[in-house]
Amino acid sequence: MTVALKLTHDEPRLVYLALVYHLGRPGSELDPTTKMPVAHGLRDVKVALGSELASDSAIIEVDEAQSQKLLSAIYGCVTELHGHHMRGGTPSTVDRFTETALELFPQIADEPEEALTIAQAMVMLHRRMERGLKGVFDGRDASIATEPAAPEAASKRSWPFRR
Repeated sequence: MTVALKLTHDEPRLVYLALVYHLGRPGSELDPTTKMPVAHGLRDVKVALGSELASDSAIIEVDEAQSQKLLSAIYGCVTELHGHHMRGGTPSTVDRFTETALELFPQIADEPEEALTIAQAMVMLHRRMERGLKGVFDGRDASIATEPAAPEAASKRSWPFRR
């Protein structure tokens, strides 16, 4: 079963950077037990998304295994962005990561602290995607949107320590 993820605003660029991070690591597209290339890796997703980066939105299709790899890639990219900030903009050891990050988010060239803002946006995207994907692959929801919940929904929450 595959699911279509609609990415809006800066999400296509965030996901693309995460895919560059994932694919730039040696062995990322190999099965851990057989050491053979995986049937459903993320390379095709990256290629499809690459042609949509200039658009306001993009749709990517992933299956359950790809979605788990994508979520892992996003968290790995968050770590790499934190490293970029701590190293003061020194290039990453992950192939093409720094070049792609600077192309997609040119503001980090002048202000390495901006990498933290991008990392924060990635964490929020990861949380939305994880919630939505869990619902889809558990059979509770047939669709997924990565857009944040409406502000009025957040204001109706009750805190567990409130009396």
